[in-house]
Amino acid sequence: MSNSPNLKSADLVVIGGGIIGCWTALHLARAGKQVCVVEKAEIAHNGSGRNRGNVRVQLREAVERDLINRSLVLWQGFEESARTTVEYRVTGNLLVSYDETLTADFQIEVDRHRAIGLDAHIVEGAALRELVPHISPDIVAGFLTTQDGHVNGQLATWEAARQAKLAGVRFLRGTAADLIEHDHGKVTAVQTSAGRIATESVLVAAAGDSVRLLEPLGIKTPISLALHQILVTEKLPFVTGPYLRCASPRISFCQTASGTLLLGLGPASDIAPDAPQRVEPSKIEAIARETIRLVPALKDAHIVRSWSGLFDLTPDGRAMIGPAEHVSGLWIATGFNGHGMAIAPSVTESLAQAILGETPTVSLDPFAPVRFERPLDIEASDEPVSRVGHLGNLVAPPIQ
Repeated sequence: MSNSPNLKSADLVVIGGGIIGCWTALHLARAGKQVCVVEKAEIAHNGSGRNRGNVRVQLREAVERDLINRSLVLWQGFEESARTTVEYRVTGNLLVSYDETLTADFQIEVDRHRAIGLDAHIVEGAALRELVPHISPDIVAGFLTTQDGHVNGQLATWEAARQAKLAGVRFLRGTAADLIEHDHGKVTAVQTSAGRIATESVLVAAAGDSVRLLEPLGIKTPISLALHQILVTEKLPFVTGPYLRCASPRISFCQTASGTLLLGLGPASDIAPDAPQRVEPSKIEAIARETIRLVPALKDAHIVRSWSGLFDLTPDGRAMIGPAEHVSGLWIATGFNGHGMAIAPSVTESLAQAILGETPTVSLDPFAPVRFERPLDIEASDEPVSRVGHLGNLVAPPIQ
């Protein structure tokens, strides 16, 4: 994907070449807008290419349920429209425990999930081992939801960018956005390392890098960062059908379409914005140890590579999506708390509709960035109703 030369103006400039930026650009270009995506590195270089693609329904926060339900439909359609597969498939999600007392909590969640129309079950014994044949005999039970999906985030982002380019979106890769110009409360341009782009609309979808662009404009952007580390195994025979997670310790992994396992251990750890992103040997050891404990048959599996990535976090666990209150033409989509890939199809559809002045398919009001200008009000519906209810939060501690 080559850079667009001599770019002087655009109807809208998207800052950030991840899944949110590329897919929103695609929607807007198909609606007839001249769109430019400015990416300081490469498409899917950061969060969108450094995640495990868990399209999770299980323990999804109440405020995101409509987004994930719509995204399940859109992910399937995207897979079918892609030039080559983005490896989207329905896998289910299985949360297991060594602690038999958590079975009661699993039942609470099964009942709660069924009440909102989801297919959920307690699995034990032979049923559990049919899903994960070599799971440890010390695992006593699991909580299964069957509608969850899995996607290759990197392939999906590249495909969104490919379709966007075909729709007329221009890409500036290896180009830093330095500042957003405004005059009398209206966006006028974006200053980049490749020059100035005149525009009346900007979408900031730059994850943790959004802070340095938004706060100089007086927009409160309380984003912190957390580091997660992933190990990738060689291609293996069948290990698990569903995305497998343990309640405590928080070891988890999925088996990709190619047969590799993507292994991780939560919670993610706080990291300063400018700190190096390293894979720590102690974390590698802990991931390997707990993986083998969970599925002892994996003791001889080879690790072929590893990576680290960042989650951009907000104080209330919700993304910042929508218009800036005091700068006309400025739109924000950041702080996804590790949930961005899963809900990207619905978020980008509704965000593009809002930018075009249409009514969004799914309301984005709960994610309005302006909420951080006043004291936060955490809804009671977001409070866990069981001891495992908080495990949708990627930085939540394991159960003690």
